[in-house]
Amino acid sequence: MKKTILVFFITITINNALAQSKGDWFHIPGFDPALPTTLNNRNTFIGVIGLAALSYGLEEFIFKNHENTNYYIIRTGMNNEYAWGLKNVWHQNIGIEHRVASWFSLTAEFNLQEWHEQTPPLDNKQKVGLGTGLMTYYRWYLFGKKCISPYIEYGTGVFYGFRKFPYNGTNFTFNNSTQLGVEYTFKNCSKARLSYGNFNQTNYNWLNSNPGYHGNGLSVSYSWQIN
Repeated sequence: MKKTILVFFITITINNALAQSKGDWFHIPGFDPALPTTLNNRNTFIGVIGLAALSYGLEEFIFKNHENTNYYIIRTGMNNEYAWGLKNVWHQNIGIEHRVASWFSLTAEFNLQEWHEQTPPLDNKQKVGLGTGLMTYYRWYLFGKKCISPYIEYGTGVFYGFRKFPYNGTNFTFNNSTQLGVEYTFKNCSKARLSYGNFNQTNYNWLNSNPGYHGNGLSVSYSWQIN
């Protein structure tokens, strides 16, 4: 637990430092919002869900090299608006992770999210907001049996803001993330992860207004095994 507290203290410090920076953050090549490799539209959403279902089915019925291990997971992170850099978004999650096999896992997480907009027309009350939602994440590992393993992770879920976000958007949105990261496994089998990538909020044009939000940012998570 001391390691968990230390990781989150470091992350919060990094987040606060990054929040003071101006301009756009680094973009990972291949994860531009306009590309189908980034989860921010219905077609890519269907593809990710389909790939996750296929991965689960292959492991259950073909490979049968199951881990079937469950973990508690906590996650925190921050994103800065793509291109304009006028919006900062923070999130804190807690949930359950199911490690299907060494190469694939999925999680369900309760999401708390805050944001700060620096758009000039807004007054101080409109510049900040808070919301909550539920997220699911699908993670594929390159070297899942090793102590250190890179991975790609897609996340998607529903979100409700107590204020509209963006300010000219809607209260209800879908949250999506596309992350590249690395996982470190401790001797006690707990796991720490650091990832970076794209974060997206959209209502997929199902409601009247959909200005959407694209951001680049980092995420840190820690998982420990359920006894």
